[in-house]
Amino acid sequence: MLLKVAVVTWVIMTVTFHSCLGKHTPCQDPSEENLEAQIGRLAPAYHLLVEKENITPDRELKKCPNALNQTSDLIQDTSISPWSFRVNEDPERYPRKITEAYCLCKGCFMTPNEEDKSLISEPFLMRVPVLQKTRRCVHGHYKYRLTYVKVAQFCNCHLP
Repeated sequence: MLLKVAVVTWVIMTVTFHSCLGKHTPCQDPSEENLEAQIGRLAPAYHLLVEKENITPDRELKKCPNALNQTSDLIQDTSISPWSFRVNEDPERYPRKITEAYCLCKGCFMTPNEEDKSLISEPFLMRVPVLQKTRRCVHGHYKYRLTYVKVAQFCNCHLP
């Protein structure tokens, strides 16, 4: 009797497993348009916080200059705490790419030709709304939830 129950259970599980295999559809990301619409509904002002017009991120990270660039029209070059921009990329987030600032120096330029390392150059962080991918799959598409990440906007100088 116990053997019959075990065999029947095994047959039911095997049939169920094989029928599930044929019906399973892999989960995929929603379209860019759907993600754009979702974040637009949940955080209407996100464009103002994430998109930086007329900014080209560096392909290679820059280093601290020997002197301030006093001829540049860009505030990040003439600041006493110079910075540049790079791309922060996360395939599990929307938007996948966010342009963020990074500080070029550890110290600050109190004179045009000399970095003062007794001061600290530090990024100014702002909380920015993004959609984070979850493991949940509904109707063949991953679900995304609203969350916030800190994104460096520029660098400033302060005392330790």
